[in-house]
This record gives sequence, C-alpha cells and structure tokens, in this order.
Amino acid sequence: MPPLADFRFFRFIIPNMENQILSSHFLCSTHVTPRPACKPTSLSIFLLLQRLPVPFSNVVRDNMRNPVEVITTNGQSWSISWDVEEEHPHQIVFTGGWRGFYEHYHLRIGDSMLLSYHQPKFFYVAIHDTTYFEINYERNLRNGSLPAIPAHGNYAVQFFEIIPVNAPDTLKLPLRFSREYGRSLPRPLTLTTPTGHRHRVRWNMQPNGRIVLHGGWEGVRARYGLRDEWLVLFHYHAVQNTMYVMFFNGQTMEINYFAHAGPGTDSTCITDPSAPRSRHIADGFRSTNPFFVSPIVHRLANRFLPNVPHLPGVCEDSPITITNDRGAWTVRYTHYVGRTNGCFGIGWSALATACQLRHGHVCVFERLAPQEYRLHIY
Repeated sequence: MPPLADFRFFRFIIPNMENQILSSHFLCSTHVTPRPACKPTSLSIFLLLQRLPVPFSNVVRDNMRNPVEVITTNGQSWSISWDVEEEHPHQIVFTGGWRGFYEHYHLRIGDSMLLSYHQPKFFYVAIHDTTYFEINYERNLRNGSLPAIPAHGNYAVQFFEIIPVNAPDTLKLPLRFSREYGRSLPRPLTLTTPTGHRHRVRWNMQPNGRIVLHGGWEGVRARYGLRDEWLVLFHYHAVQNTMYVMFFNGQTMEINYFAHAGPGTDSTCITDPSAPRSRHIADGFRSTNPFFVSPIVHRLANRFLPNVPHLPGVCEDSPITITNDRGAWTVRYTHYVGRTNGCFGIGWSALATACQLRHGHVCVFERLAPQEYRLHIY
C-alpha cells in the first residue's frame, strides 16, 4: 500500500451516486460539449454526496480530520466535512461544503477529480474534464466565475487514458496531445514512475495524427500487473521533454509500485541532468534504489540546495534524513506548490559545511525510504 502521504485516487462525477466506479463504456461514450460558464443544472441534486473508495476509507476514517481541507490547483482551499453513511458503512462521504465546491468549479457529468491525500488533514485535487485533460483555472476570479483554460504551468499538460480491452500491446494517446506535442517527443519515449523507475517505450503516429505506444508498452503492463480498464495518468513536461506516469487500479486507486519492483533490478535517475559531468555520473551510478543528481553550482549552495525534484511520498515542508560516511543530518525539504521542484533549506548549511561541499561537486541522493536519503559526493 502506498504511504498515506501519497495516497491518490480518482473520483468521477456521475448522476447516480450509488454507482461509484464509472465504467470505461460510459467514459468512452460521453458526449463532449463546450463547458458553459453558468450555474449547474438540476442534475446537481444527484451530486450532493461524493463517496470515497472503500479501501481508502477503511484506512483513514479513524484519523482523518473532520472537516478536511481540500486544496485545488489554483491555490484555493475548501473546508469539507465528511461522514460514514449507515447504508455504506465502509465509505467516507463528503457532505457539508461539497455542494459549494461542486457549483463553484462548474463540475458536470463525466468530469473527474484526482485526489492526493496527505494525512491527516488535507487533499490536493486536480479536476479533469470529459476529455480526460486536467483543467487549470484562472487565479483572478471575476464575478464568481471560473472559466476553464488549458492546463499550462511548469508542466505542459496532464491527462489520463483508460487501458483498452483486449489490446495488451498498445495504448493510444489523445489526439489533442499528439497534435500539440508529437513533433517534439523523443523516440523512444521514456515513462518515469513515482519511484523513479524508467521504461523506454516506442511509438508511432497513425495517419490521423494520433500517437500509439507499442514496443515496450507490453513490458510495462506486465511489470506492474496493469489490467484492462485501469487508468494511466500522464504528466508531460515540455521543457524537460519528460513523461511521468501513474497507474490506477479498478477501484481508481493508485497502485503500490514497490510491490512490482523485481529484486536486484537497477533503478535510474529520477531527474534528467543537462550538464555533461552530472549526466556521466548519473549514467554510471548503480543502485536498486531511485536516485537524483544535483550539481553544486548555485552561489548560495552552502545555505540551501535549489532544484530538488519532487520526492515520492513526501509532503512539502517535511524533514528529510540525509546520511553519508561523515554523519547524519535532518534537512527541511520544501516543495513549491504548482511547480515541479523544491529545495533543501533548514539543516542544509550544517550538512554542506560538514561535507565540505563546494562549487564543482556533484551530489547523488539515493532514496532509502520516503524520508531517508544517502548522499554520495563526486
């Protein structure tokens, strides 16, 4: 089971809330129309309750705060209360505050929410439209309206796809993504999981312009035990030309990647170093654990370390234990909301002094546990 600080799952907006898991047939047959900037229709009376997955509810219902804070990608925070219904004794259901959230973001049938739970007090939520693409909302709200705009930020786009039935060797990416980014995608395409494992997958483009993953995709499916109608979330960074992926099972919950990591399997760097020396060190470093590489080039690197990537299973502003043969230090990791990187702050100065770090050094951080890393200095 993934650590609770990184517990992710999808919830779909459907008219009959007795049926919580939206079938792929419904998803694929949803008629897409332009999103109106108006008040919700009368269908909203069916959407006043949002039930969370049973496996998640069973784990957290004894310690999750009530009300719980829900933070959207545009930085707004909502306080939503929850309860456990008598008719559904194993499911948490959003109650007070859910209707206001639903109406404010003009949610409609076929939309979906990716919820990331950070115990015990808050969720991050990313809203996806009926085409499976994430919606980004303007920060400056005018007259209470939240018009939908394309999702652009430090990453270019986020979307998900449903694994088709009886097609184990291929996966089609959306036409919209294919047309916008197909010319710049590397061949083969590298898919990076939250644990830092990378998988190279070949792709081609159909006559209609749609990208199809093929050679190597069947290996990814086998490695993680992916099944028909499971979800694959794609998180593409145009500047880094990197594709991150997450996998969600039939209950729309993120899978446990570590359960599928074969013994003795070499992991790879979760970053893509651009400097030749850093890239050479990353290529030569061997470990079964994920790792990232960071050169010491910043003039204030003895005070803090910038450009630290997202650390799987770690919340922002969390203590990280870093060890090497000179000792152990607790360093504060800060992840910038809405960005792909963060930094090591409080505690880094003591580590840098003890290890005599200076300009030109290259640091390799090997992940031993979600909040424990081993430092190698070159």
